[in-house]
Amino acid sequence: MLKLSRIPPEVHPGECQKIFSVDIVLAEMIKQVVRQVREPQGTLAETQKEPNLLRLQPCQGDPEIRQKEGEISCLDKSIDSLNPQIRELEKKRREMMSEAIKKPGYESPCS
Repeated sequence: MLKLSRIPPEVHPGECQKIFSVDIVLAEMIKQVVRQVREPQGTLAETQKEPNLLRLQPCQGDPEIRQKEGEISCLDKSIDSLNPQIRELEKKRREMMSEAIKKPGYESPCS
């Protein structure tokens, strides 16, 4: 039989299922946000490598230099657009985590 010793006395066993299902939904939402953060972080890492690779390639004249500068400028713009997106997703994840910790009856996995 399942021990309910950690459940406060004012919480009835029928309510436990609701509490745990909400916790499970919240945990799944947090995992989804973490996955959403990983994708732009990977894109950002790849995009940050490309300008360095372009700079290392030799050029033959001004047209190639201008073309490279245009490509590097475009990559810099995409990097600048990815950073705020990643910050917003991380902020959302932190808010969800703090929401889970603030919930009554939350037990830290470290304890």
